[in-house]
Amino acid sequence: MDRERVLELFRKMGLSRSDARTYLTLLSSGPLTAAKLAEEMGVNRAKVYASLNRLFSKGLVEVSKGKPALYKAVSPKIVVETFRGEMDKLGEEALNYLTHIERKGRVSHNIWILRSRMGLYRRIRYAIREAEKDLIVCGSITFIKRLLDELLDAQDRGVMVYSMIYEPPGYNIKVETLRALEGLNKLKITLTGEHLVVRDSSLAVISYKKWRTLKESSYGLVIEEPLFINYILTDFFRGWYWARVVQDKPIKLPARLTVHKLALLEADQLMRCGVKLAGEFEGWWVQTGEKGRVKGEIIDVYMDLRSGLMYFGVKSGDRYIRVGGPDAIIEEFAMKEAVLRECS
Repeated sequence: MDRERVLELFRKMGLSRSDARTYLTLLSSGPLTAAKLAEEMGVNRAKVYASLNRLFSKGLVEVSKGKPALYKAVSPKIVVETFRGEMDKLGEEALNYLTHIERKGRVSHNIWILRSRMGLYRRIRYAIREAEKDLIVCGSITFIKRLLDELLDAQDRGVMVYSMIYEPPGYNIKVETLRALEGLNKLKITLTGEHLVVRDSSLAVISYKKWRTLKESSYGLVIEEPLFINYILTDFFRGWYWARVVQDKPIKLPARLTVHKLALLEADQLMRCGVKLAGEFEGWWVQTGEKGRVKGEIIDVYMDLRSGLMYFGVKSGDRYIRVGGPDAIIEEFAMKEAVLRECS
């Protein structure tokens, strides 16, 4: 970091360039008396005292009780900690104010363009932190490792995290590299694809690199449009189904999922192991479009990858109800969210 960056840090703490110079002079030459400090800086003593008082108020300068008094700069680490503390407090106060602003004219079901590389990664991390039920994450090994802490935190919150790494033809990911990701419960390897995160089937953030229609000044897309998100999830599932398994730990019941095809896959694996399942599905009735709920024992799981027909067969009372995904046509019910439980 050069001198100008240090001066910028002091400015953000409400201190002047003169205050920063005073601190830097004490750091390099001190401890000094006020007279010697003024001499070294080439300014009058009144200006030095004004700067010292401001630095005192921030806890960045210490003084001895001798005569004449000596002034000493605190450790640079304390300066940075002070800055972080002030920024954290400022951030909390700003967030509190901003979240209570009444917002008008909200628009949903849209697609937004990100024109900042750092903005893209912040948006991705924020999407992961927002997740409540499930997360889809795809990308290079570097991309996944960069997000690892957030992904593990999401798992600890009970979020189902599905991570898929891309391994281009001719490139073999090293075993020790994969070992760094062993904390992830669901991890597979496929050939290639997009860099993306999908949160709770309601928001997707995608890197621009594979989207050739975007200009070079654009770095990503934030997608809220359900139709587009469903397309992304269908494409992900196709890759996930055939991908090479690194880690695929059994899910813990009860489990809440929004991705219909992954919920089917998890239920199928459990039932093949002899687990009897019950399901509670929120969504809408296909014929009428009315919102509803289906609850009952899962009798079977139908998955035909060639035709794309996939559904839960649920015994609800004396009815047999087929629960499909958001694009359900021939099924009786379209699922938005599922809770899988072991039958009591």
